[in-house]
Amino acid sequence: MSNEREPFHWRTSIAYKTRDKIVIRGYDLNELIGRVDFASMAYLVLTGKLPSENYRLMLNALLVSMAEHAFSPSSVSARFVASGGVPLNVAMAGGVMTMGERHASADIPAEVYLDGIKRVKSEGISVDECAEIIVSEHKRAKKILNGFHHPQHIKDPRVGRLFKLSKEYGISGDHVKLAKAMERTTKKYYGRVLYLNAPGAFAAIGCDMGLSPKQIKGLIVLSRTVSLAAHSIEEMEREKGWRASSKSEIVQPLDLSMQLPEYYDGPAERRLEK
Repeated sequence: MSNEREPFHWRTSIAYKTRDKIVIRGYDLNELIGRVDFASMAYLVLTGKLPSENYRLMLNALLVSMAEHAFSPSSVSARFVASGGVPLNVAMAGGVMTMGERHASADIPAEVYLDGIKRVKSEGISVDECAEIIVSEHKRAKKILNGFHHPQHIKDPRVGRLFKLSKEYGISGDHVKLAKAMERTTKKYYGRVLYLNAPGAFAAIGCDMGLSPKQIKGLIVLSRTVSLAAHSIEEMEREKGWRASSKSEIVQPLDLSMQLPEYYDGPAERRLEK
């Protein structure tokens, strides 16, 4: 028996390339170019298969919902990093690094929803009973109920639209039901309703699409990098650097008073053409 080790090489189920060809999940890249949209490509690379038409529409909607959110921990961080004179990708990376337990944290509620529905099926309890258990356990343990409440919105304006589309596309299932049941249950334990936020809704819909928590997190990060590119570029092109340094009044950078409509100098509000 030979003791020789196999020479090192990468092993992956995602893609391979030769001098003349690039193959991704079994598809020649040139066949995909011009025939599938970016959301479908992201789904293919992550899951190994092309999405159905309704999944494609839903994923596009999810990615659009998270692509920009004005000033948030990631966009502000990207701007501060950009103000140091670094390359664009470095500024964007600074923003990505803020996406943890309290920002773009869709992977955490996704794990809760998945575990909850497993519990519903294994223990024979209802979705409402499961929601009661989850919310009460979080409250008792003083754990953050990720996916619920938003510091800048009473009700996150993106959530209703996402759930409407998930129902329209026939995607809403047990995980969306559990998320909504948890939202209803929060009033009993927190004294007020903790409304679902966009990452919480994204997570529930993603779970009903069969995505894993890590895949859901990756898609949110992917979407928000569009914002980070725009904020970093604007900071580099319009500002002088060293933001809020000497002689600048400083308040909480994410306070809504810092991002009022009068500070916005982009296009006026407009409607999509039908």
